[in-house]
Amino acid sequence: MLNKERIIEFLETLHEHKMAKDIFVPLFQKMGLRDVRFTGGADEEGIDIEYYELTEPEKRKSYVGIQFKKGSLVYSSGGSKNSVKEVRNQAEEAFEKEIPDIDGHATQFISRFIVAVTGDINQRARKFIGRARQKGADRRIDYWTGDRLAEYIQGHWIEKFEEYFSDEIEQLADEGGTEETIIDAEYLYDNYKNIIIKCKKVKTTLGGFEWQIIESIFKLSYESGFESSVPIVDLLIELECTEDYCREEFEHLVSLGYLDFERGAVSLTGHANIFTQLLDAITEELDDAEEDPDNTWGLFNSLIK
Repeated sequence: MLNKERIIEFLETLHEHKMAKDIFVPLFQKMGLRDVRFTGGADEEGIDIEYYELTEPEKRKSYVGIQFKKGSLVYSSGGSKNSVKEVRNQAEEAFEKEIPDIDGHATQFISRFIVAVTGDINQRARKFIGRARQKGADRRIDYWTGDRLAEYIQGHWIEKFEEYFSDEIEQLADEGGTEETIIDAEYLYDNYKNIIIKCKKVKTTLGGFEWQIIESIFKLSYESGFESSVPIVDLLIELECTEDYCREEFEHLVSLGYLDFERGAVSLTGHANIFTQLLDAITEELDDAEEDPDNTWGLFNSLIK
């Protein structure tokens, strides 16, 4: 499996519109997002891809617009390219875009704007974003880094991605730039079949945002060396939301026996611990085989999708 760095390198060889249309439209369709459409071009109005989510419990369409940018997001005093201020200006334009809803006989507008960069978000930009969110001025704008984009590709579309860049991958192999992996999804399924099946079953009991909460907890636990609990404030930062916003999902997950809150921290309990077991197994296998630990999340997502 290609590691995240290589995936990002390949992405950055494409024009942003081609990257959105050729890579991320089919990827998001594979992930099950609804009515994914490429809308980039001369009249894009700040949006390269749009899709919609269904609100709960009303099941109303809530549209999301995504804009792709190569490189990192930075803070600058002006509105230069790839700056947070430029993004916010483009977001305001995107929020004004009219979306014809033929089935609903109405005109819709996006309710959430995502900026997806192939790089990272520098420290000054992160501080600016955090301050804006505290003031309530940036709550409808989310930011995806290259690391997250690579995880989505590893977990849901890696075979097609490698096929798309087959010539480049073959050239790297000829130059000695890639090596065969031992630990792949087939190997892990053969050796951890029961754990994987249980993970899939537990995941079916979760709503979309509930799964995001669970996933964020074991991801933070993994990054901290598999600490048994995660500070609630770290979880809220990862989810980019307030505690009140998550309260209903928290209560439901506690009632299912999946979460335990104690002294400002949260931990996975009961059947939800199966996800940590699988993640721990993948980590150990990659470590024993001396393979890239960056493959952990891609392998995990590909096994339980």
